[in-house]
Amino acid sequence: MNKTYLPAVGAPDRAAARAANAALRPSPTNRRREVAVTVAADAATASILAWLATIGAGSAVELSAACGCSARVTAARLRALEQGGEVRSQRLLHGAPALHTLTRRGLRAAARPELDPVAVSASGFAHLLAVARVAAALAAAGHAVGGERELRAWERLEGRPLASAEIGLARDGTIALHRPDLVCWGPGLPVAIEVEMTVKAPERLAAIVRGWARSRLIAGVVYYATPAAGRALARAIRSECAQGRVVVSELARAGELADFPATSSIPSAP
Repeated sequence: MNKTYLPAVGAPDRAAARAANAALRPSPTNRRREVAVTVAADAATASILAWLATIGAGSAVELSAACGCSARVTAARLRALEQGGEVRSQRLLHGAPALHTLTRRGLRAAARPELDPVAVSASGFAHLLAVARVAAALAAAGHAVGGERELRAWERLEGRPLASAEIGLARDGTIALHRPDLVCWGPGLPVAIEVEMTVKAPERLAAIVRGWARSRLIAGVVYYATPAAGRALARAIRSECAQGRVVVSELARAGELADFPATSSIPSAP
């Protein structure tokens, strides 16, 4: 059965976490019935639900690799989940595979009602697919990987940043945070993972790199980037003296991490 995970460093109060999750459940009776039908049916279905809840989106290829299922089994489970209303599949980019995401019903079935469904747009489709591929590569390399939505939910519950960069002030005067696309958790500080497909405005990119360079919540940041985005990142890293804290790697080398200190663990909640 799936579990909810919370960061070890500054982990939220367990009673508060249970209360917060309980408040988000529409009906304990209905939720038990839905989980019994969907999650307990087989381990492959449970693994697909858990991975999509954690990472946010993925194609059948990433799901098959991450969950250890054959392509045939993965396709069959995805069809059943889509027919049951737990999964939504969208193909918005010519020549690219369909992206699968969880609906509200699917998030409840995965025992993750605190998370929001992923919105898939034509402009963001390629980025979501790239993030899924990087997440699958990191998982295949033995890393414990979490997604941006999951991190947002944990930080909301904790009331403070856990693996995000401070990048100035928001319009309301509060501290503006930039959250990474993925986080690698292990026995020490986490490693932030960014997937950079396009070139950001120089000022925006410099502010983000500066925030990562100054952050003491993470061991470091790895950017998996396209060639053009990588060149822009290299300039920002030099201007912000972020060498050693922010590392750029090719998308084709996803799964490799820089030699940062050990990463922080995520024990399961009771």
